Amino acid sequence: MMMWFKDGDRMPIYTVDFRNGPPVHWAVAGEFGTRAHFVLNQSDPRSAHLVVNQVARYDEGVYRCRIDYNDSPTRNYRVKLTVIVPPDSPRIYDPEGKEILGTIAGPFREGQDLLLSCQASGGKPPPDVSWYRGGERLAITKDGSVCQIHLPSLSREMAGTKLQCVVEPPLLQPQRREITIKLYLKPQFIRVTGGGPTRAGHERSFVCTTRGSKPAPNIDWFINSQKIDSALTQVEVEGELTKSILTWRVRREDSGRQLVCRVSNPWFPAYTLEDLLNLEVLYPPVAQISLVEPKEPRLLREDEDAVLLCSSYASPPSYNFTFYKGIEDHLIRDDPIGGISVEGDKLILRGLRRHHAARYRCRAWNSEGSGLSEPLTFNVLSRPECSAGSVVQQLAGAPGGEVRARCSVSAPSANDAGPLRFYWTYNGTKDVLPIPASNVTVMGATSTVIHGLPSLDDEDDLGWLACWASNDIGNQREPCLFRIMPAALPEAPSNCEIEDEFLQCEPGHDGGLPQRFILEALEVRHHDTVQGDESTMNDQGISGRGLSEAVYRASNDVTPQFALDALSPGRYTFLVYSETPRGRSQRPAALHSISIRTPNDLDTPGSLQTMTPSPPQPPSSDNSMALLIGASLALVLLTVLTTLCVTLVIICKKRQQPQRDPEQNTILRRSVGVSMYSGSSISPSIVPTVVVRGHRGSRVLAARWSGVIDDTPLAVLALDTRPHADTDSGHSDGELLETELTRNFGNMETQTDT
Repeated sequence: MMMWFKDGDRMPIYTVDFRNGPPVHWAVAGEFGTRAHFVLNQSDPRSAHLVVNQVARYDEGVYRCRIDYNDSPTRNYRVKLTVIVPPDSPRIYDPEGKEILGTIAGPFREGQDLLLSCQASGGKPPPDVSWYRGGERLAITKDGSVCQIHLPSLSREMAGTKLQCVVEPPLLQPQRREITIKLYLKPQFIRVTGGGPTRAGHERSFVCTTRGSKPAPNIDWFINSQKIDSALTQVEVEGELTKSILTWRVRREDSGRQLVCRVSNPWFPAYTLEDLLNLEVLYPPVAQISLVEPKEPRLLREDEDAVLLCSSYASPPSYNFTFYKGIEDHLIRDDPIGGISVEGDKLILRGLRRHHAARYRCRAWNSEGSGLSEPLTFNVLSRPECSAGSVVQQLAGAPGGEVRARCSVSAPSANDAGPLRFYWTYNGTKDVLPIPASNVTVMGATSTVIHGLPSLDDEDDLGWLACWASNDIGNQREPCLFRIMPAALPEAPSNCEIEDEFLQCEPGHDGGLPQRFILEALEVRHHDTVQGDESTMNDQGISGRGLSEAVYRASNDVTPQFALDALSPGRYTFLVYSETPRGRSQRPAALHSISIRTPNDLDTPGSLQTMTPSPPQPPSSDNSMALLIGASLALVLLTVLTTLCVTLVIICKKRQQPQRDPEQNTILRRSVGVSMYSGSSISPSIVPTVVVRGHRGSRVLAARWSGVIDDTPLAVLALDTRPHADTDSGHSDGELLETELTRNFGNMETQTDT
């Protein structure tokens, strides 16, 4: 009987019983029993052996074989079983202890120190672990499970290198694990191309080329330290070569700036490559004018010099400069006499005067064009000058009277050039006399003087007034001159009209002296025909019948305007004339037979009738033409005869008029109104005009006079022929007499406006 024991076990793990015939095999129950069986070769008993399939680590031990014989002592045989355990598959770890899965190790950075570990755990006995690069063994660990390799400062050549870890257990086939080094590389090369002169406003392409970087680098463009938008660039990659193309519209301000291309790999943040080029931009000049001497414009004074500089920013540099003056930019040329000199980019003004204070500009030229500067305006602190320039002003005066002159000068402000000081002189026919300061008033830049003229026999030369002013800059070079001319008589007012019991006229020329205006109102009285009536013909032969002496007088020192509300209701003739120290106007403005009524007696609108000539009738084509012509001739003849008769009657009455003393003559002249002013007869171009306006509840009768009256007969230009509450249905005697007088003198054109 044969029994197998393992180590110190008392129970057999396997038995073979030969006692009862054929051998009977028995194995311990369990996993081992399924893998073990005994092999007995009858022909060769020595080859008998126990077979254990799929040997495991725990199968290792000392096995004892016991054989019991029937007639022999028991024998024991011992066999030590050593189980060799293969290691686990090798594992590779990076420097951070992370397992490298797959065949790629990395990425690692160029220049980095690399430490790789290969581990083969679980082997028995421990295997040999080695690192190989190609056929070269780099490192080995005997009877160990881990082998490390240290590669200092990885170079570019290590990129893509294959490393192999080999595990060699005893009696077993070696195990191998291969990895490839993935290495990130720095860029090696950079160059920017595309430079050269470029006109402003044109587009230009610049190319930045780099190689050697893994992965592809970042390429950034900068101009004047400012990053350019990447949308303006285009990137092309060809193997290790990378290009960035920048399309840039060159600007004037880019001239002289540096265009920089910067290449960087994000795995190497502290490492960049740069290349640059200086931009050369061609553009027209940008001109700027400035005052270089003196530095401060407020220090410019008369008689000093000033230097203006025209500086320009241009590419290529400016080669020509011109200067302009005034708002209309008049070209300035060399004028040695006037103290103007243009020397290159400088304008020199010598001996400054007030006219040099203006706006200046300059223009610079180069091959690309020209540029005009912004204007520069400066003031020159100057002496006072007459506001009227060199024009001699005229004053009107009379010997022994007073003249008033007003002198205005232009000068810098008192803050810049000091206060103004005035003094006056009177230049007579014999000498020059200063005028006392008490006769002079000053207000700002204006001075007024009142000076009494001497009594001279020669009225043609009344002398001159001279006004002088000075400030901190100096005295006025040329005085303001006033020539005193003999004053003339004033002109009478014109275009008089009455509206709402208010008379107003337009003043005439004052003759050079202050004038005032005088109104006289002559009442038109009713006249009864009495035998032996004394003639009222004046010295011009114009009848004043129906007129009284002046019943109302008024004056106005400013304008010819007068209120008539103080007059009693009635009909009046108004005389308006002007008066100066020289005398009265020779002719007054006159308004004849104007009705002044109270508001309670006013008529309704449309109650006036005017003497308006009828429009000429068109020629009739019927048989009454001969009768019409005959009647017209008869009417003309009758009119001529009537006029002659009336003229003879008036002349006879004038001759019979008794002589009066001067005082009576004066009263008579005033009573007859306009006839007291002598002169030539009225011109046909000067016609009286009557304006009739109707208003609700009131009636306004206005007369406009287009000239002045001289020897004009009294004329009723508008008559109310309708019955009124205060008059009879017919005309009054005064109206009839005035109408009769009108018919007896010359043809007067009468016009009515409504």
